Amino acid sequence: MKTDRLLSIVIMLLNRKRVTAKELAAHFEVSIRTIQRDVESINMAGIPIASYKGQYGGYELLENYRIDKHFLSNSEHNLLLTALEGISKAYESKDLKNIIEKLTSIKSMEGSHHENSIIMDFSPWGFPKSLKDKVDTLKKAISDKKLIEFGYTDLKRNTTRRRLEPAILVLKLNQWYLYGFCRLRQDFRLFKLTRIMDLTVTNEKFETRTSDYKVEFDLPQEKAVKVRLKFDNRALNRVDDYFEFEKLDFNDDGYIYTTVDYPEDEWVYSMILSFGDYVEIIEPDHIRKMIKDKAKKVFEKY
Repeated sequence: MKTDRLLSIVIMLLNRKRVTAKELAAHFEVSIRTIQRDVESINMAGIPIASYKGQYGGYELLENYRIDKHFLSNSEHNLLLTALEGISKAYESKDLKNIIEKLTSIKSMEGSHHENSIIMDFSPWGFPKSLKDKVDTLKKAISDKKLIEFGYTDLKRNTTRRRLEPAILVLKLNQWYLYGFCRLRQDFRLFKLTRIMDLTVTNEKFETRTSDYKVEFDLPQEKAVKVRLKFDNRALNRVDDYFEFEKLDFNDDGYIYTTVDYPEDEWVYSMILSFGDYVEIIEPDHIRKMIKDKAKKVFEKY
């Protein structure tokens, strides 16, 4: 659209000292005459662009011109830009890059967003190329409204073949999920991307069923159990990955104690086992016995 091109020209001139008509024409894939008409339109809108001839000629904004940024305070602007840059590490998008460039162009004259005291990075640890490619493939399938097929393995290690009308990609706690209408279950379902295998985008198109998606991450339905744990001090560098410091009791005996309520499932068992001999379950007895049995089986393997 012409309006988008006019705004993009202004942004480019804000971020660069001088740009030639030839550079602008090549960037937007239009003629030099079209760029000249665009510059005239921008000038008529009250944004002063000066034109310079010669070897180092081109267009540039007048020195005293700046976009009005008073709708955001410096701290609000910096925080927004930091958050968007964090998202861009997990999700590559041309539109997102354009937003970041626009925000960068109106950054505070008193400082930049790099002076912010917060760094955000929403990308998963490692973020392998295969996962990035899967995200890109699904994003295009959603945009093209094309049915996808894949194998999916659930938490009980059952694998089923699914045909899905993809609707939304969800990034939660550094993990990617796909939400869409499952032809097998005849309902909307949420799928973890790391459990999606043999992904194929078909040529079959589908009609959007609803624009009001309600993606909910349901907590496990198992009854919560109160777990009392005792940690060795050497586990401190990992304890705060799972528990808030306010809920830790640093006892005089040199150990760290905490009591938490968790839905009892395999995640709880694996989390406790991951601390090795740096943790002891004080209660309940049945989980204490279960961990003992699991540790015994691990020992027997070696």
